[in-house]
Amino acid sequence: MAKDHVLAKVETDLRRGHVHPAMQRLASLTAAYPDDLELRAQRAALYRQVGNVVEAGRWGFLDEDAAVEEIGAFERAHPGAWRRLLVLKVNADPTDKLGPVARARFGRLVEQAGQEGQGPVTWTEAGPRQVPGAWSEALPCLVATVIGLIVLTLTVLGLVTVIRWAL
Repeated sequence: MAKDHVLAKVETDLRRGHVHPAMQRLASLTAAYPDDLELRAQRAALYRQVGNVVEAGRWGFLDEDAAVEEIGAFERAHPGAWRRLLVLKVNADPTDKLGPVARARFGRLVEQAGQEGQGPVTWTEAGPRQVPGAWSEALPCLVATVIGLIVLTLTVLGLVTVIRWAL
């Protein structure tokens, strides 16, 4: 269905007092158009209307007029910056489309996500990703993998020895 047609159905649902179907339709639209800031603002307004402050903060995070209480509730519900960035469900860097307040808020989030993660945030067709930094950051994983392979090898050798011994 066309976006305008679905939005008309959302309006009809809301006029009839059918909030849940309207929420489902808006969820489908934001999944299909994750970078549409207007849809995100409508979804935030609907969550605000039903009293879901966390989701209103999530979907209103990129809105210039997002309430401080809603943003705070969203941040408390998702304490990690990288997690917050992922649950925003944006595919492309929206910085150029944002107003100054939302741009600053989003910029802080991206910076925090880069600091707490594996490296700076980059944008791909699938959304935000982190580019791992130097080898020193990947070294613990490499050491754990080598130790795991050694333990696995010793386990297999021990099992083969026990089976040969038993026969």
